[in-house]
Amino acid sequence: EADNTCLICLDPVEHRPSYGTIMCPACKHAWFHRSCIQGHAVCAGIFCFVCPLCRDREGFQTEMFMMGIRVPARLPLREGRHTYPAMNQRHSRCDASKCVCLGGREQAENEG
Repeated sequence: EADNTCLICLDPVEHRPSYGTIMCPACKHAWFHRSCIQGHAVCAGIFCFVCPLCRDREGFQTEMFMMGIRVPARLPLREGRHTYPAMNQRHSRCDASKCVCLGGREQAENEG
């Protein structure tokens, strides 16, 4: 018997595909609530939107488009340029409470 649990929220889903319950056409083992897979699509973007279980892309995306799932044409949210702006900047000062750099805090700050 199939496991009828949404792979995203882990709550039960209907025992058959319907408007609110979607099944992956490739593996036929992955079940999702419509709202859960829509949220996944928004976060993943078109380039990373795949079945979370079997990782199928082509058949999965085709089926999701036919089911009305909207997928933005962009990179995933977590990999966007502006998601983590601080990661694009070099750390410029030592803020450790006890410096363990052999050359001391000044060398660590000068070299980054």
